[in-house]
Amino acid sequence: MIISFLHQRNNAWLKLIIIFLLLLSLCTLLFMYYGQSVWASLIDNSIFSLLLFSAFIILENVFKNYIPTAKNRILVYIIPLVISIAILFLGDFILQKLAISSEINQDFLDQVFVLRAFIISIILVFYTVLININAKIKEQKEIEERENKIQQLAKESELYQLKQQLQPHFLFNSLNSISALINQKPEKAREMTLQLSDFLRNTIKKEANNWITAEEELKFLKLFTDIENVRFGHRLAIKFQFNDELMEMKLPHLLIQPILENAIKHSLYTLENDVEINVLFDQYQNNLRVRITNPYDSKVGQAKGSGFGLDAVNRRLFLIFGRYDLLKITDQDQTFMVDLTIPQQK
Repeated sequence: MIISFLHQRNNAWLKLIIIFLLLLSLCTLLFMYYGQSVWASLIDNSIFSLLLFSAFIILENVFKNYIPTAKNRILVYIIPLVISIAILFLGDFILQKLAISSEINQDFLDQVFVLRAFIISIILVFYTVLININAKIKEQKEIEERENKIQQLAKESELYQLKQQLQPHFLFNSLNSISALINQKPEKAREMTLQLSDFLRNTIKKEANNWITAEEELKFLKLFTDIENVRFGHRLAIKFQFNDELMEMKLPHLLIQPILENAIKHSLYTLENDVEINVLFDQYQNNLRVRITNPYDSKVGQAKGSGFGLDAVNRRLFLIFGRYDLLKITDQDQTFMVDLTIPQQK
């Protein structure tokens, strides 16, 4: 604790010297109060104060590398007591060598010896307990930090896997459509290939930056709908509604596209007529909200895999925000509506 204190900035050494001088002054005044000379009192208390601070540093170094287990907890008390005894005898030895003890009344020294032994022992035991508590807290924080890092890595890994699952899902459908168009409409196949190339290029380019503006996501969605329009022709119409003021709000990349793809599949596979899908960007309680509405026929079964996109997006929202209430689904009067709320980063 003293070592870590000294490693800090803001004149740590100066603060420690001030504390040492205060302790020395108090002890010297106490000796003088009992009739001892100023010089002898100053030397005596300087020696024991320095020995006490040395003991603090020794204890820190001992327990920095060794944290007693439950079986060896008694060492928390034995080690400081042994050091206390060493301080007392070493201090007396130094005083005798300096011939200071002869200047101080021996009866007074005998009385002070017991009191000094008690005070030094209490101080060192208390300091040792503090060191161990501090070490335990530090160890617990390190464990929590490691666990948080592991959880974060697991989240990032799962998010990556979800995004990789969504990419082939759309890619396979597009390649199948291109394959079907090559013989019948080669120009359409070429157009769709170029659009798919741009789409994938944008996907890879944005991979490193998970958050993009609503404007960037909208451009990305329009590119996606251009590809889908080539696939389905006049049967599909997608309308975007948005306010320019919301375009700087941010959202995780590739969050809306799976929902829109799900809406297209849900509508086209259950209806024979032309389909209109609406995508609305608006603001809800300072958050970005995206509402996707599509018609469908409830009498016809869902297209295979049409629920995967919604489940993946919901799981991704939980991994990013820790909430499962950001994706709401309303199914009413042959209309399927998905409300997606995206909290804004501060």
